[in-house]
Amino acid sequence: MAYFPLFIDITGQFCAVVGGGRVAEGKIRQLLEFGANVAVTARTVTSQIALWQEEGRIVVHLREYRPADLAGALLVVAATDDVFLQRQVAAQCREQKIPVNVVDVRELCTFFFPAIVRREDVVAAVSTGGSSPALAARLRRELECVIPESCGKAAAIMGAHREYVLNHVAGAEKRKQVFEEMLEIVLKDGRLSREKVCQLCERI
Repeated sequence: MAYFPLFIDITGQFCAVVGGGRVAEGKIRQLLEFGANVAVTARTVTSQIALWQEEGRIVVHLREYRPADLAGALLVVAATDDVFLQRQVAAQCREQKIPVNVVDVRELCTFFFPAIVRREDVVAAVSTGGSSPALAARLRRELECVIPESCGKAAAIMGAHREYVLNHVAGAEKRKQVFEEMLEIVLKDGRLSREKVCQLCERI
């Protein structure tokens, strides 16, 4: 089954994780990399999860799971070996329409963590719909070879001039042309002055 890809801003958003083992640690790491506010519920946690708590980066509840732990969550991750608990969390999330990822239990998931290649604000993600994480990881490694680190800088430069172009060029087709010419300059020279952007906007 193919899943619709959707990029969302989770900066400052509450994400709940049930489970404190190595797998949960990996999911928490990904959430933190994108600025989420993470709360973990587990009887025990790894040393890294405990360190994140000490650093004030996450909240940890060292106890049994409670349904109230999911209140207000943007999304939920269930990373536990307790089959009954997995199903309980998944059912509660479906009831409350909260996206849930139950690690290694495809049929209980409503979303999957993709294999990610990140270059600052440029993010490429691969998912196999839970069918083959190994294949997704292989494709991620291949993407890492073809998406250069400079793409992040290029996106930042383009973003710095985007508002100017939108305000000074009328018509979607003309703006598209300006952006494409801007991108060619950025990819070639690694920089783009406002003066050059003005010239492009006036010429189109």
